[in-house]
Amino acid sequence: MRYIDYSTPLPKLVVFVFVVVHFPHRERHFPAAQGTVNNALACFSHMNPLLTTADSIVLRNLLHDASSSDDSSKARSDQISKDALAALTDDCSDAFETTVFTGWDRKVLPDWLSDKLLLPYILWAQGVVRRRTDVVFLTHIMLYLLTSVPSALMLYYRFSYTHAVGHWLMQAYYCGPFTLLLHNHIHNGGVLAKKYAWFDSIFPYILEPLMGHTWDSYYYHHVKHHHVEGNGPEDLSSTLRYQRDDLFDFILYVLRFMTLVWIELPLYFLRKHKRSLAIRCLVSEISTLLAIYLLAIRYPRPTTFVFILPHIMMRIGMMVGNWGQHAFIDEIDPASDFRSSITLIDVAVCCSVFLT
Repeated sequence: MRYIDYSTPLPKLVVFVFVVVHFPHRERHFPAAQGTVNNALACFSHMNPLLTTADSIVLRNLLHDASSSDDSSKARSDQISKDALAALTDDCSDAFETTVFTGWDRKVLPDWLSDKLLLPYILWAQGVVRRRTDVVFLTHIMLYLLTSVPSALMLYYRFSYTHAVGHWLMQAYYCGPFTLLLHNHIHNGGVLAKKYAWFDSIFPYILEPLMGHTWDSYYYHHVKHHHVEGNGPEDLSSTLRYQRDDLFDFILYVLRFMTLVWIELPLYFLRKHKRSLAIRCLVSEISTLLAIYLLAIRYPRPTTFVFILPHIMMRIGMMVGNWGQHAFIDEIDPASDFRSSITLIDVAVCCSVFLT
């Protein structure tokens, strides 16, 4: 993997352009002759006050590195920034900041609203979740239960195409964050405190079909299969067998998963002598699809928008994500966890899937 050296002129220029495009400032008096990138960066002494604390720390560090020629000063700045960022997510630190929302920051709220509404909610939510860092998960669980569930029920009670399309678009917006919430849930055996374990085990069964997942299938495929095989030759969702820059191969990859995973995954577990997993996996998949089929016979229009379209959308989205993450493979060591995947930082999608 190649890393960017921010001490060279080109990355500094990239940082400069990023600051110009993405952040409004009070003053923008550009030098007539641009000169050096450091001079241009010096113009941006006023950062947007609505930046998140983490973004402000990172941006100040980049600006310092770009404007300083002292290596020891850069090293000190880097360490201070790293410590500050670590403290923000360490729930034992005095500097810890609870994440409540992913779409906007607490700074945008007026003080009276923050004091009267947000802070009491945070104090209550921190007693419901296992760790103070997980308040954002509770926020999303409540959001989905208070919007997706009533909207779906209303479509079955009184269907309209306007409502149906709006519901589907809402689920399309929710499916990414929900899957990352589910990802955390299945890896950690839940997100809520022990006294709420009953609810922690129930809510996925309510929300999974609404978001396009079949019951428990994400757990069986992702934790018990994908993490075991690591995109290697025996991984059913491996990209090894495909030409990753070819559209036809990509279409085959998606279609195979959508049409065959329901039987291929149980057969995989049988090959690995995991009969119990094979049975549970098959029962979960078949029972969900059978329930959707029976609903579609009786209520075809609402079932199409509430279950079928989200299911198709989710399966395509999961394969697009896996294809993108494993598009680059080391042919010498294809099973390597470090050489068979990519990680992108500072991209817009991170803001909506708990990766900030």
